[in-house]
Amino acid sequence: MPNPIAATFRPYWQYRDLVRNLVIKDLKVRYQGAVLGFFWSLGNPLALILLYDFVFTHVFRSDLPNYILYLVVGVLHYNLFSQAVSQSCESLTSASGLIQKIYFPRILVPTSSLLFTLVLWVVAILILVVLYPFLGGIYHWGLLLYPLILGLYVAFIWGIALAFSVLQVEFRDLKHLVDIALMFGFWSAPIVYDINVLKPPFLEIISMNPLTQFMDLFHALLYAGTLPALNHVLIASAWTLGAVSVGMVLFRRKARHLVEDL
Repeated sequence: MPNPIAATFRPYWQYRDLVRNLVIKDLKVRYQGAVLGFFWSLGNPLALILLYDFVFTHVFRSDLPNYILYLVVGVLHYNLFSQAVSQSCESLTSASGLIQKIYFPRILVPTSSLLFTLVLWVVAILILVVLYPFLGGIYHWGLLLYPLILGLYVAFIWGIALAFSVLQVEFRDLKHLVDIALMFGFWSAPIVYDINVLKPPFLEIISMNPLTQFMDLFHALLYAGTLPALNHVLIASAWTLGAVSVGMVLFRRKARHLVEDL
Protein backbone atom coordinates (compact mmCIF):
# COMPACT_ATOMS: atom_id res chain seq x y z
CA MET A 1 0.00 0.00 0.00
CA PRO A 2 1.49 3.40 -0.96
CA ASN A 3 2.50 5.61 1.91
CA PRO A 4 0.38 8.81 1.67
CA ILE A 5 2.94 10.84 3.62
CA ALA A 6 5.78 9.71 1.35
CA ALA A 7 3.62 10.42 -1.70
CA THR A 8 2.99 13.97 -0.47
CA PHE A 9 6.65 14.83 -0.01
CA ARG A 10 8.15 12.82 -2.91
CA PRO A 11 7.81 15.69 -5.44
CA TYR A 12 9.91 17.95 -3.24
CA TRP A 13 12.79 15.51 -3.37
CA GLN A 14 12.43 14.66 -7.05
CA TYR A 15 12.27 18.34 -8.04
CA ARG A 16 14.62 19.69 -5.36
CA ASP A 17 16.84 21.35 -7.97
CA LEU A 18 13.86 23.25 -9.36
CA VAL A 19 12.81 24.39 -5.89
CA ARG A 20 16.34 25.57 -5.15
CA ASN A 21 16.54 27.45 -8.45
CA LEU A 22 13.19 29.15 -7.84
CA VAL A 23 14.33 30.34 -4.42
CA ILE A 24 17.67 31.57 -5.78
CA LYS A 25 15.91 33.37 -8.65
CA ASP A 26 13.63 35.19 -6.22
CA LEU A 27 16.60 36.22 -4.10
CA LYS A 28 18.46 37.60 -7.12
CA VAL A 29 15.42 39.50 -8.38
CA ARG A 30 14.66 40.97 -4.95
CA TYR A 31 18.15 42.30 -4.20
CA GLN A 32 19.73 42.77 -7.62
CA GLY A 33 21.76 45.98 -7.54
CA ALA A 34 21.17 46.61 -3.83
CA VAL A 35 24.38 47.46 -1.97
CA LEU A 36 23.34 45.84 1.31
CA GLY A 37 21.38 43.12 -0.46
CA PHE A 38 20.24 40.46 1.98
CA PHE A 39 20.25 42.74 5.01
CA TRP A 40 17.47 44.95 3.64
CA SER A 41 15.16 42.16 4.80
CA LEU A 42 15.86 43.41 8.33
CA GLY A 43 14.88 46.99 7.59
CA ASN A 44 11.10 46.76 7.93
CA PRO A 45 10.95 44.64 11.12
CA LEU A 46 13.74 46.67 12.74
CA ALA A 47 11.94 49.95 11.99
CA LEU A 48 8.68 48.55 13.37
CA ILE A 49 10.35 47.30 16.54
CA LEU A 50 12.03 50.65 17.22
CA LEU A 51 8.81 52.56 16.51
CA TYR A 52 6.58 50.40 18.70
CA ASP A 53 9.18 50.25 21.45
CA PHE A 54 9.25 54.05 21.58
CA VAL A 55 5.45 54.38 21.46
CA PHE A 56 4.65 51.73 24.06
CA THR A 57 7.60 52.52 26.34
CA HIS A 58 7.54 56.33 26.33
CA VAL A 59 4.02 57.29 25.17
CA PHE A 60 1.52 54.65 26.27
CA ARG A 61 3.77 53.12 28.93
CA SER A 62 3.37 49.36 28.62
CA ASP A 63 3.47 47.59 31.99
CA LEU A 64 5.20 44.55 30.54
CA PRO A 65 8.70 44.07 31.96
CA ASN A 66 11.47 43.82 29.40
CA TYR A 67 9.04 45.01 26.75
CA ILE A 68 11.57 45.17 23.92
CA LEU A 69 12.04 41.38 24.00
CA TYR A 70 8.27 40.82 24.01
CA LEU A 71 8.02 43.12 21.01
CA VAL A 72 10.89 41.56 19.07
CA VAL A 73 9.49 38.04 19.49
CA GLY A 74 6.02 39.08 18.36
CA VAL A 75 7.02 41.28 15.42
CA LEU A 76 9.55 38.84 13.97
CA HIS A 77 7.16 35.90 14.04
CA TYR A 78 4.23 37.88 12.67
CA ASN A 79 6.44 39.20 9.86
CA LEU A 80 7.13 35.64 8.79
CA PHE A 81 3.38 35.05 8.50
CA SER A 82 2.52 38.32 6.76
CA GLN A 83 5.36 38.26 4.24
CA ALA A 84 4.89 34.59 3.37
CA VAL A 85 1.12 34.88 2.91
CA SER A 86 1.35 38.13 0.93
CA GLN A 87 4.04 36.81 -1.40
CA SER A 88 2.28 33.48 -1.91
CA CYS A 89 -0.74 35.24 -3.43
CA GLU A 90 1.14 36.07 -6.62
CA SER A 91 3.45 33.06 -6.67
CA LEU A 92 1.48 31.15 -9.32
CA THR A 93 0.52 34.13 -11.48
CA SER A 94 4.11 35.40 -11.55
CA ALA A 95 5.33 31.94 -12.59
CA SER A 96 2.70 31.54 -15.32
CA GLY A 97 5.30 31.41 -18.10
CA LEU A 98 7.16 28.53 -16.48
CA ILE A 99 3.95 26.68 -15.62
CA GLN A 100 2.66 26.87 -19.19
CA LYS A 101 5.95 25.72 -20.73
CA ILE A 102 6.92 22.65 -18.70
CA TYR A 103 5.26 20.16 -16.41
CA PHE A 104 6.19 19.90 -12.75
CA PRO A 105 4.11 19.62 -9.58
CA ARG A 106 2.47 23.04 -9.29
CA ILE A 107 2.53 22.86 -5.51
CA LEU A 108 6.27 23.51 -5.70
CA VAL A 109 5.66 27.14 -6.71
CA PRO A 110 3.92 28.40 -3.53
CA THR A 111 6.20 26.13 -1.51
CA SER A 112 9.33 27.71 -2.99
CA SER A 113 7.79 31.13 -2.31
CA LEU A 114 7.45 30.20 1.36
CA LEU A 115 11.02 28.88 1.43
CA PHE A 116 12.24 32.17 -0.04
CA THR A 117 10.54 34.07 2.78
CA LEU A 118 11.98 31.63 5.31
CA VAL A 119 15.52 32.18 4.03
CA LEU A 120 15.19 35.94 4.56
CA TRP A 121 13.51 35.45 7.93
CA VAL A 122 16.27 33.17 9.21
CA VAL A 123 18.70 36.10 8.95
CA ALA A 124 16.58 38.06 11.44
CA ILE A 125 16.27 35.06 13.76
CA LEU A 126 20.03 34.51 13.75
CA ILE A 127 20.49 38.10 14.87
CA LEU A 128 17.90 37.51 17.61
CA VAL A 129 19.89 34.47 18.73
CA VAL A 130 22.99 36.63 19.11
CA LEU A 131 21.16 39.44 20.93
CA TYR A 132 18.86 37.18 22.97
CA PRO A 133 20.78 37.28 26.27
CA PHE A 134 21.37 41.04 25.94
CA LEU A 135 17.62 41.58 25.48
CA GLY A 136 16.90 39.74 28.71
CA GLY A 137 16.17 36.33 27.22
CA ILE A 138 16.33 33.32 29.51
CA TYR A 139 18.03 30.09 28.41
CA HIS A 140 16.02 27.08 29.56
CA TRP A 141 15.36 23.51 28.49
CA GLY A 142 11.99 24.47 27.07
CA LEU A 143 13.76 26.19 24.17
CA LEU A 144 14.32 22.70 22.75
CA LEU A 145 10.61 22.76 21.89
CA TYR A 146 11.04 25.85 19.73
CA PRO A 147 11.77 23.95 16.47
CA LEU A 148 8.59 21.93 17.01
CA ILE A 149 6.45 25.03 17.60
CA LEU A 150 8.09 26.79 14.66
CA GLY A 151 7.42 23.74 12.48
CA LEU A 152 3.73 23.87 13.39
CA TYR A 153 3.67 27.57 12.58
CA VAL A 154 5.37 27.14 9.20
CA ALA A 155 2.99 24.31 8.30
CA PHE A 156 0.04 26.54 9.25
CA ILE A 157 1.41 29.30 7.01
CA TRP A 158 2.00 26.80 4.20
CA GLY A 159 -1.63 25.68 4.25
CA ILE A 160 -2.85 29.27 3.97
CA ALA A 161 -0.28 30.00 1.25
CA LEU A 162 -1.51 27.07 -0.84
CA ALA A 163 -5.11 28.26 -0.64
CA PHE A 164 -4.39 31.90 -1.44
CA SER A 165 -2.03 31.09 -4.31
CA VAL A 166 -4.72 29.24 -6.29
CA LEU A 167 -7.53 31.61 -5.31
CA GLN A 168 -5.47 34.54 -6.64
CA VAL A 169 -5.51 32.90 -10.09
CA GLU A 170 -9.31 33.29 -10.23
CA PHE A 171 -9.68 36.43 -8.14
CA ARG A 172 -6.89 38.81 -9.13
CA ASP A 173 -7.90 41.37 -6.50
CA LEU A 174 -7.29 38.90 -3.68
CA LYS A 175 -3.76 40.08 -2.88
CA HIS A 176 -4.94 43.63 -2.25
CA LEU A 177 -7.59 42.35 0.14
CA VAL A 178 -5.07 40.06 1.85
CA ASP A 179 -2.59 42.90 2.36
CA ILE A 180 -5.31 44.98 4.01
CA ALA A 181 -6.35 42.02 6.17
CA LEU A 182 -2.72 41.53 7.24
CA MET A 183 -2.59 45.10 8.55
CA PHE A 184 -5.63 44.40 10.70
CA GLY A 185 -4.17 41.01 11.59
CA PHE A 186 -1.18 42.65 13.22
CA TRP A 187 -3.43 44.26 15.82
CA SER A 188 -5.75 41.29 16.20
CA ALA A 189 -3.06 39.19 17.90
CA PRO A 190 -1.00 39.90 21.06
CA ILE A 191 2.11 41.17 19.28
CA VAL A 192 2.61 44.64 20.74
CA TYR A 193 0.26 44.27 23.71
CA ASP A 194 -0.40 41.77 26.49
CA ILE A 195 -3.62 39.85 25.91
CA ASN A 196 -4.26 39.82 29.67
CA VAL A 197 -5.05 43.56 29.65
CA LEU A 198 -8.02 43.01 27.34
CA LYS A 199 -11.54 42.85 28.68
CA PRO A 200 -14.63 41.06 27.33
CA PRO A 201 -15.74 40.84 24.60
CA PHE A 202 -12.38 41.77 23.03
CA LEU A 203 -10.54 39.09 25.00
CA GLU A 204 -12.76 36.35 23.59
CA ILE A 205 -12.55 37.75 20.06
CA ILE A 206 -8.75 38.01 20.07
CA SER A 207 -8.47 34.55 21.64
CA MET A 208 -10.28 33.02 18.64
CA ASN A 209 -7.54 34.25 16.30
CA PRO A 210 -5.23 31.31 15.44
CA LEU A 211 -2.27 33.69 15.44
CA THR A 212 -3.00 34.42 19.11
CA GLN A 213 -2.28 30.80 19.96
CA PHE A 214 1.04 30.84 18.13
CA MET A 215 2.09 34.20 19.59
CA ASP A 216 1.32 32.87 23.08
CA LEU A 217 3.54 29.85 22.39
CA PHE A 218 6.44 31.95 21.13
CA HIS A 219 6.12 34.46 23.97
CA ALA A 220 6.04 31.66 26.55
CA LEU A 221 9.22 30.07 25.22
CA LEU A 222 11.26 33.11 24.21
CA TYR A 223 9.97 35.89 26.46
CA ALA A 224 8.61 34.40 29.69
CA GLY A 225 11.10 31.53 29.77
CA THR A 226 8.41 28.95 30.52
CA LEU A 227 6.93 25.91 28.86
CA PRO A 228 3.92 26.70 26.67
CA ALA A 229 0.52 25.64 27.96
CA LEU A 230 -0.51 22.23 26.63
CA ASN A 231 -3.95 23.45 25.60
CA HIS A 232 -2.34 26.19 23.49
CA VAL A 233 -0.14 23.60 21.77
CA LEU A 234 -3.16 21.41 21.04
CA ILE A 235 -5.21 24.32 19.71
CA ALA A 236 -2.33 25.50 17.51
CA SER A 237 -1.91 21.93 16.21
CA ALA A 238 -5.61 21.78 15.36
CA TRP A 239 -5.40 25.08 13.46
CA THR A 240 -2.35 23.77 11.58
CA LEU A 241 -4.07 20.53 10.64
CA GLY A 242 -7.11 22.44 9.44
CA ALA A 243 -5.09 24.96 7.41
CA VAL A 244 -2.97 22.28 5.71
CA SER A 245 -5.99 20.08 4.97
CA VAL A 246 -8.05 22.90 3.46
CA GLY A 247 -5.05 24.31 1.59
CA MET A 248 -4.08 21.00 -0.01
CA VAL A 249 -7.65 20.03 -0.95
CA LEU A 250 -8.30 23.43 -2.50
CA PHE A 251 -4.96 23.48 -4.31
CA ARG A 252 -5.42 20.02 -5.81
CA ARG A 253 -8.90 20.87 -7.08
CA LYS A 254 -7.85 24.16 -8.65
CA ALA A 255 -4.49 22.93 -9.97
CA ARG A 256 -6.21 20.67 -12.52
CA HIS A 257 -7.21 23.70 -14.60
CA LEU A 258 -4.30 25.92 -13.66
CA VAL A 259 -2.74 26.19 -17.13
CA GLU A 260 -6.07 27.24 -18.69
CA ASP A 261 -6.85 29.74 -15.93
CA LEU A 262 -3.43 31.40 -16.12
